[in-house]
Amino acid sequence: MTVVDSPETNIFLEYVIGLPEDDINFLQKEPSSAFFLFRLLPDVAQQLLVKLIWNSNVVDALKHDNKEIGSNLDLLKKLKLVRVVEGSCTVNDNFRRAYLYAVMNGSKRCAQIDSTEVEEQKRNKDIVRKSNERWECILRYLALPSEQNKASVSLTTRKLFNSANFTSGEGEGDMEITSAGFQFLLLSPIQQLWTYMSEYLKLAQSEGKDLKELMIVLIKIILCVDKGDDITKRAYELDNSWSKEQNELVMHMRELGLIFLRTRKNGIFFLTPLLWHLSSRSDDDQASQERKDGYIIVETNFRLYAYTNSSLDLAILSTFTEMTYRFNDMSVGILTRESVRRALQVGITANQIISFLRSNAHSKCLNSSGPLNCLPITVADQIRLWEDERKRLVFTDATIYSVFDSEEEFVGVRDFAANQDVLLWADSTQKLVIVTDEGHSLVKQWWRQHRGQ
Repeated sequence: MTVVDSPETNIFLEYVIGLPEDDINFLQKEPSSAFFLFRLLPDVAQQLLVKLIWNSNVVDALKHDNKEIGSNLDLLKKLKLVRVVEGSCTVNDNFRRAYLYAVMNGSKRCAQIDSTEVEEQKRNKDIVRKSNERWECILRYLALPSEQNKASVSLTTRKLFNSANFTSGEGEGDMEITSAGFQFLLLSPIQQLWTYMSEYLKLAQSEGKDLKELMIVLIKIILCVDKGDDITKRAYELDNSWSKEQNELVMHMRELGLIFLRTRKNGIFFLTPLLWHLSSRSDDDQASQERKDGYIIVETNFRLYAYTNSSLDLAILSTFTEMTYRFNDMSVGILTRESVRRALQVGITANQIISFLRSNAHSKCLNSSGPLNCLPITVADQIRLWEDERKRLVFTDATIYSVFDSEEEFVGVRDFAANQDVLLWADSTQKLVIVTDEGHSLVKQWWRQHRGQ
């Protein structure tokens, strides 16, 4: 993933930066995508872009030593929204025309998706619950990729998690969550959804699908979002001109809970609150601030109490906890050496486990012990010690030399390897020399040159 020196950079913008120039040019020319890219930019980048649209000399008047302005200007350059020609900074002409057209017509007109008001009796009041359930199924499979959870997700989702290195294992029987997958579960909803959609586009690109038509449909659906609307009152019509791949994207958005679609035959779909996350540019959005209450209490005897009935929460806990009892609103488990090592073996780190336990600590623990000691220090230290146990041995690819014609030859090889800093170990009694895998070619070359001496 491309790294951008801006703390507020949206994950989708990072993805766009890494696209081929032809795809970036397409996004700049389309009014809908040009307007959408602008909405995802940080505040300072937006202000710079608007000023540059009307006055190309505005950058010269700004303080060049301002790091914030410099980093945001670099972001605009990486997105190819602005370019520097003979010391003057100008906005990309295609983007300028597309953006101004979008501003004059509005986001919903740019979306070009017809909507209709739904009668009271035909409205679905459970859209919020159903969309949350669908997304929770996705996360639950990632947390515990078992045969039972496999039925709740599509083949595309399973392939995506594997290609993104969120899960490991070739067959379904040995699927395990990885460190990257566990880190994904720790992200905010906005980051999770944008990460998922970025990985979906990467997977589509690897399969030879047309990225342009997929991105444009995704963007147009997101532009339909109006947080002031009642999502149950207005439905949006499926476009008959959409290609097979575009319709597959729409149906996958249905699986994720981003849209609600009763049946394909109805020809209409509803937006869900989950889609609001994709219309938000960063985690300072109000939706991301709605942090659910903590539910975990960990005692100094390593016993863990989880005051939740969420199967997703329990699935995440089970990756590093030995769950022993489950009741209606509470489950009990214990942090053991074996359960933690099981998580460590698939790449989950001790810091990730500790961070998860602290960020989901029960409010009573936070109030009495604070954000650090809400997880007992002895427990946190022991989790780190269990991780350190696995670091006692360091494995290195190497080559061993065990047959020498003379003492001089042994000493020559040993000393040469030591001088080249490729010697790992040597035994003068048994006449053994072990060098790094990279140093093997150097030793062979030296031996050929000194063979006759």
